[in-house]
Amino acid sequence: MGEPASGREQLLLQVFAYHFPPSSESGAARPGRLARYLPEHGIACRVVAHPAPGAADSALVSFVPPEDASGPWRMAHALARAAHRAAPYNERLPWLPAALQRAFRQQRTRPADAVLSTYPPLAAHLAGLVFHLRSGVPWIADFRDPLAGNPFRNRRWARRYDLWLERLILKHAAAVLVTNDSAAAMLRARHPRAEAKIHVLWNGFDPQAPALAAEPALQPRRLVHAGTLYGPRRPCGLLRALALLMSQGRMDASRWRVEFVGPHEQETFADCASALDQLRRAGMVDIRGGLRPKAELEQAMREASILLLLDLTGEAESAQVPAKLFDYIRSGQPILAWSPKGSPTRAVLERSGVPHLAFEPGEADDLVAARLAPWLEAPPAPAQPSAWFLETFDGARQAAWLAGLVRRLVRPEERPAGLV
Repeated sequence: MGEPASGREQLLLQVFAYHFPPSSESGAARPGRLARYLPEHGIACRVVAHPAPGAADSALVSFVPPEDASGPWRMAHALARAAHRAAPYNERLPWLPAALQRAFRQQRTRPADAVLSTYPPLAAHLAGLVFHLRSGVPWIADFRDPLAGNPFRNRRWARRYDLWLERLILKHAAAVLVTNDSAAAMLRARHPRAEAKIHVLWNGFDPQAPALAAEPALQPRRLVHAGTLYGPRRPCGLLRALALLMSQGRMDASRWRVEFVGPHEQETFADCASALDQLRRAGMVDIRGGLRPKAELEQAMREASILLLLDLTGEAESAQVPAKLFDYIRSGQPILAWSPKGSPTRAVLERSGVPHLAFEPGEADDLVAARLAPWLEAPPAPAQPSAWFLETFDGARQAAWLAGLVRRLVRPEERPAGLV
């Protein structure tokens, strides 16, 4: 979890992160990076997380199952289970009492100076809120995804619920983190009085973790999506374009295989069932659903000639950046992306230094096919990411910035004049 900074008072940050390494969930990477590098800047992290395969408790990391709630917290667990059944989304509420019980028990031994929670799921933010209210320490609420206005939280009757939760969080949090400028602008527009609390901390990468070394397979070449497909993130534009190219004799099906490695929903391929069937009969598609080991995901990415990125929200805009984008770019491999014009994802791709081909959501199949055909005939060679990318999204640099924020919140008297 990083070496402590020498010659500086070390503060303790209580972290609630439902997903945390060694979890293979994409949401585990961000808190994992922060917990690794914050100690280098005088901020120790005490983490409470949900169990994951291969996880083991350590001095500063506790993996707490929901069933661990005991004593008076058992009643809270029963209430959380009832609230879970009534909630419009899976907020992981049954984990909340056990997580708080563990954190408050540890708080008696060594009090934390501040608390950080990272969403999703909502249970982590609720834990941060309760911990803040009971201990009085400043709370940093980290939004890896939006809450209100999130296209994946699309039940119309639940919009007021999301807005109420968002207002509650912004009222009590000392600082709110979002992952890109577009998300920050939308949040500030909804909560102008909280504008000074809202900060951008991009997702990024661990500079000490080696980038995947590209070893593209040649017989057949691979076009790979590694990770979860859910909601509007559907690959139908690609599959219909491939089926069109094959039916027109403009693509040799034996030269390519499209791989989807990771969980998907029943509806993921519903809008392109005919194209999928056509490609499967030609032996072009390999779907390996369900949670896959990290090693399998990385191997699939390593062997790809082209990586597929779907920044699709079902709307004309996107204020989210798929976490896999940073791993994709570090590999240097060509990226085929569906993302709206002006999106944060496109902004990163355009300055990344790696070959990429971006399409609009809903772009006509024949136009996609026409632009895609040259890439299938001769895929671009991998390229080194740009210096801008490597500096901007370096997880160690990001932790240094966050350490400064924590210190300003804990020690307001140390804040330079004019600094919010």
